[in-house]
Amino acid sequence: MNQQEKAQRYDWLLNEYKKVENQIHLIPKLPLEQTLQDVNSLEYTPQNLTKVNNLKNQLERIDLEVKRLF
Repeated sequence: MNQQEKAQRYDWLLNEYKKVENQIHLIPKLPLEQTLQDVNSLEYTPQNLTKVNNLKNQLERIDLEVKRLF
């Protein structure tokens, strides 16, 4: 892969990273009062926490691929 292809791949990965981050921000959190009362201070319902964790895993994979480019 030449430098131009790496740059294009990097740009694409950066856009994908931003999309995933935006998806995470769109997942509703529990109300702050409820979070503060919870011993574990969970911000999400179990179902939403699974979604957030899956999206964070995607971010990690993107990050690893970026590191492999350079």
